[in-house]
Formats: sequence, structure tokens, C-alpha cells
Amino acid sequence: MEKIEKITIRLVMLLIGFSLLFPVRALAAEKDEITEKKQIIFLLDASKSMQGDGQWIEAADSACMIASALPKEYEVALLVYNTEIVYEEDFGNINQKTRHALETVELQGYTTPAVALETAADMFDSAAADKRVVFISDGEISLRDQSKTETAIRQFENMVDQIAEKGIKIDMFAIPNDKTENEVSYGTKVTSGEQYTVGENQTIEEITAKYLFQTLQIEKIELGEAVSGEGNMTVDLQDTYMQNAKILLVSGENIEDFHVTGQCESLNMLQGNKFAVAELENPLERQITMDYSLENRGNVHIYLIKEYFLKADMEKSYTSEEGTFTLKVNVVNHQDKPVLDSETLKNSISVLIDGQESSYEVENGTALVPYQTDKTTNVNVEVTTQTSGNVIHYIETTDMVELTVPVVEEEPDYTVLWIVIISLCAVALLLSVLYERKKQKKNDGEAGSIIIEPSEPPVVPKYDFSGQLAVYLLKGEREDDIPPCSIKLFGKSRKSISFDWVKDRCGIDYKLSDADKIRFTGGKDHTLCFKTPVMQPS
Repeated sequence: MEKIEKITIRLVMLLIGFSLLFPVRALAAEKDEITEKKQIIFLLDASKSMQGDGQWIEAADSACMIASALPKEYEVALLVYNTEIVYEEDFGNINQKTRHALETVELQGYTTPAVALETAADMFDSAAADKRVVFISDGEISLRDQSKTETAIRQFENMVDQIAEKGIKIDMFAIPNDKTENEVSYGTKVTSGEQYTVGENQTIEEITAKYLFQTLQIEKIELGEAVSGEGNMTVDLQDTYMQNAKILLVSGENIEDFHVTGQCESLNMLQGNKFAVAELENPLERQITMDYSLENRGNVHIYLIKEYFLKADMEKSYTSEEGTFTLKVNVVNHQDKPVLDSETLKNSISVLIDGQESSYEVENGTALVPYQTDKTTNVNVEVTTQTSGNVIHYIETTDMVELTVPVVEEEPDYTVLWIVIISLCAVALLLSVLYERKKQKKNDGEAGSIIIEPSEPPVVPKYDFSGQLAVYLLKGEREDDIPPCSIKLFGKSRKSISFDWVKDRCGIDYKLSDADKIRFTGGKDHTLCFKTPVMQPS
């Protein structure tokens, strides 16, 4: 029996543990969840025509740089193609290993992008809010003979039309080739995509940065631009509420060395020939340092990308004395730290009530927004932020808050009741006065009436006796005497006591005639006086 009880207790504890674990997991999933997932697939042309001076390595750099710099709402995949898919990385798998693998890809053969485009179309998640294909190619579509080439062009155009119907955009980083025509640009025209051309006063590195910050509109802070061969700088993150901070270095020359130092939970690095990205997960301090060196002196651009996951919730309270509501808005980061404690973030966060910005005070990390209304109503509370320089998720939180004005019961009007009570009191007083007057007249009219004043009862001493009385009764010659006995007289509040009473108190069971006629009284100076009956002569 005891064994069964132990097993039952363990099962109960295990169930309690599971019940506590599930809410934590649900909360963690809520924090990591992206409200609008966006997907990008890079299609890299690995045909023989891409064997130009460093073109392939620059293409690899471009795709890997964007994949590593994008915030977490983006998922990036990669396909390398010529007449078939020769290398593939699925969503979320692009890393330093990918960058090294791209250097070993052999550029050869002809090219038909329809195969890559069809493969990419099948990889997209239909629920993604934004779907893009990015070609990095010289735009050539070429097979062994002209008829097959024309067929490949028509296949590509048909595939582009299908892509357009699915809402997928085609962007392109075009690498010019005087010997070939850019047939792939058809895709950008049909899907209203963006096309950047290398060599039009811009390098592929500059194109990549423009695509990241202009086309995709990723928020960033420019840390600096210089022409140098090496550098060292301290970066101020301004706070430690972000989930990650990324330092992006884009160079016009090959990077020899790149280091970032700072306290954080984890540090991830991805480096190519002319770019480097350092990602600090959950920074623990504001100040970080960065240093780099190049093979040759060249142009250097350095950017800071900070990503926050914020969550807002609203409460309300009512103050009856002032008749106002206080809306309490809590904004926390992914670690449930109140971000309004940070002056940097506080100044960028706004609270809107029914679309109008409201002023608020911060108390213990909570925004207190006063709102006055004299009737129950619903208000739309929205939390927004100025995202300049920061990538912020979940901040535009809207909630409909019901403000219920408590019903105040009116105090009853006792005016009529008070009038009735006062009137009754007045009537009673008047009747009492009339009765007293009538009684007084009656008393005055009675002749010989005697008024007897009440007299106070005489004051009787509390105690009349004190001391102790000893009794020894002598009977006669033929009878035995009564042994001595005593009785305390102190405290006896009597005017007098009889000998018969004394005899009874002493327990003397002997009849004496006229014993009740012998009386004892208290005298002055604690004396005992007694009276005996007058003996009549016989």
C-alpha cells in the first residue's frame, strides 16, 4: 500500500511538472514567432560565361552577405544552376560552410534558368508574406544549338509568367557580358522586380548594400565610411535590450582579418572576400570593439543592424475620486525586460489612443496613460515606435480596451422624513407642555394639600460589633457544664443580637427560657452592652 502511494505522488508531481513546462514553451514560441515571414531564394549562374575576373566569387559574396545580414523574419535559400541544379542550400542553412563550398563550384557548360526557377517556385511557402527570387547572372540563356536555345528561352518566359501569378518577384544583379544578351531581365520586367547592373559606377558589393537597405528597407545605423587598409573602433549599442546586434563590413578590397569583441551569449561570424558579418546574440554590455585589416588600402563601409523582439500588453485602473482611468502599457523585450527603462527606446515608443498620440509617464518600467471619460466606452490602444536604425518586431500592438465607468448609487433624499420627524417631535413637546400646565393648575386649586418631601433613609453603620465572644455555660449540680465555645462578632451588621442567637451560633443545644430576651448591643470604645429582662416578683 505504501509503495502505491509513493508511485501516485510521483505521478502527480510529474503531471505538475508538465503543466508548468507547457506554458513556458508556448511563451517561448510566441517570442520567436515571426508575424510576417519573408523568403528569398538566390539563383547563382554557374555557367562557363561566369568565369570572368572574380565574377563568381563576388556573386557568392553577395548572396552570403545578404543571407547573414537579414533579420530573422527572412528565410534565405540558394540554388546554383547551369543546365541543372549543381548545388543547393535550403532555407536557413547558409553559413560559413556554404561560403567555402561555393568557392569549389566548377563553372562549366551552358545555362537554362527555367530549371532553377521551377525548382525555386516549389520551395516557397505559400503563406510567406513576401517571396522573391534573386538572379545573380550575366543573363545568358544558351544551349548547344540555336533551336534548343530558343526553346529554353520560351520555357523561361513561361515559367516567369507562372511565377508572376503566384505573386513572386524576380530581382536581378546583372553582370554585363558583351558577348551575350541579358535574357533573364525578362523576369524582372514581368514581375516588377528590381534590376541592378554591375559596372554602372557601382561594384557588386555596393549593389548588394543597396539591395539590402533600399529595396528590402532593412533598418541600419551607419558607423562609418573610410578609405583605409586597417581600422579599429568602439561601437556603442546604446542599450542591451536587443536580441541580436550585427556588425556588417563591406570592403572594396579583400579582407585579411576581421574581429569583434564584446560580452554576449553567443557570437556568430561569416566572412567572404569583401564582406564580413559578426552577429552578437543577446549582448550583455553596450560597448563592443571591432578591428579589421585589408590586403590593400580601399573603401570600407561599416553598418550596425540591431534587431528587437518587443511585446506590449495593456491594463487599466479607475480612480473614482478624480473620475479618470489610467491605462497601463507594458512593453517588454524577448527576455521580458521592460524596455521603457531605456531612455533610447522610451523616446521612440508612442502610445496612441483612438489614433491620437497620448503623453505618458513611466513608473517602474510601465507607461501610465491618463484617460478621462464619464461613460463606459471602448478605446483602441496602439503602441508604435520609430524604427529608424532598428529592426523591431511586434511593437505595433493594438488592443481594444473596455473602460467601464462604475455606477455610483445616489444617496436617498431624507428631507420629507426629517420634516415628519421634526413635526412629530414638535407636537409631542407641545402636548407635554399643555399637560404640565393643566397638572399645575389642578394642584394649585386643591386646598389643604400637603406636599410630603421624600426623606432619605437613616444611615445605619455598616458594622456594629467587633471582637470575639466566648461562652461558657454552667448548668447545675446534677448536669454537666457546656464546654467553652466562641463566636466572632466582627462584621455583624445588626442593631442587636440575642443570647438565643449566640447560643444557636455556638451550636449549644440547650433550651433556656427567656434566652431571646437577653440582648447584646455595641457600645462606645468597642464595649459590649447587654440587657436582661426585668424580673417580676412572684
